[in-house]
Amino acid sequence: MRAALQRLPRGQSTVELALCLLVFVTVLMFGIHFAEVGYLSLKVHEAAVSPLWDSTAFRVHRMLENREKVSDFGAFDSIAPRVMGNAQARYRDFDGRSSTPGTRTHVTQVFTRVDDMQVRCDRDDEVEFDLPRSRRPALRSPQPGNWGTFPPGQDVGEPTDSVLDGIFENVGGVSCAAEAHVEGLPTLPTSFLEGEGGFFREKHSTRLRMKTCASGRPVGGKCEGRYGILLGDFGFSDPEVSGHCPLRPEQPDVPCSENRAFYYSAMKVFDANGRAAGRDASEFAEFFVGYSPIDEGGFFMSYRGEEDDYIERSTPRGESQDEVDRPRNTGGVDHKPTPNRRPSNKCFLGLSEC
Repeated sequence: MRAALQRLPRGQSTVELALCLLVFVTVLMFGIHFAEVGYLSLKVHEAAVSPLWDSTAFRVHRMLENREKVSDFGAFDSIAPRVMGNAQARYRDFDGRSSTPGTRTHVTQVFTRVDDMQVRCDRDDEVEFDLPRSRRPALRSPQPGNWGTFPPGQDVGEPTDSVLDGIFENVGGVSCAAEAHVEGLPTLPTSFLEGEGGFFREKHSTRLRMKTCASGRPVGGKCEGRYGILLGDFGFSDPEVSGHCPLRPEQPDVPCSENRAFYYSAMKVFDANGRAAGRDASEFAEFFVGYSPIDEGGFFMSYRGEEDDYIERSTPRGESQDEVDRPRNTGGVDHKPTPNRRPSNKCFLGLSEC
């Protein structure tokens, strides 16, 4: 009798294991299913973001050798269709790591299946970074012994004006979205020991059929969320706009032959600012010397550097203080083995005799 009583408790572990397995297996199956849904949803997000980074590799605009039309943004409209087509082809099999897409158009895992990847990219004018805009500063008229006053009738433009008008355009950017169809497979049971007299009170599962979006949830069956990127940054990096423009103050408003596009774009900013702010410097030179060596209302490049081996070794009489700044301004006296000095006036302010 005592031996029988001792053997009876041995079945308790088996009963506990059986009960726990009912819960554990259910949790494990749904854990795998939820992980698959999360992983496959990330592929949809990846399909929407990838074409955005691709769009940064395309030319947004081209600089022209035309004073009236310096920039051409005609290529911008073709960027969104190109990156969209490329992303649609690469992610049709939900794997963008290969430049050669696979033949399948779905991914099937243990309990989940995803198919029908759709990528959409469009030009987006809401992604913008406008130009700095303001009126030009007004000039004061000097008053003896007092602050100058602003003469009436000065043309300072409008608050919406920008010195970059005609050079840079706020064309916006590109935005992309992606979506796919996700469904649960029959391998995930929809019924398991539930109902009246069953172990579980609630229904085991409902067959999953849903649309997954790259950003946010579908609203009314549509994926409204999008990712955007601003385009248009350009640093004159192309060979045709990186040529040399020599210093030629004696030839104002004459474009340099090697880089007309850069010359015209810089000149357009100079024009938008109203060119020279008065003629005070010329009047100063004319009063002391008799003439002005340059036309301060004309446009010319203001620096000449390594391309010309332009390094000043000697200093004209009357410019002794220029020795302090010369190493910084022109690269230093020993920067080039055979530096050439541009012909200059003999004396300070262009005086013929000191």
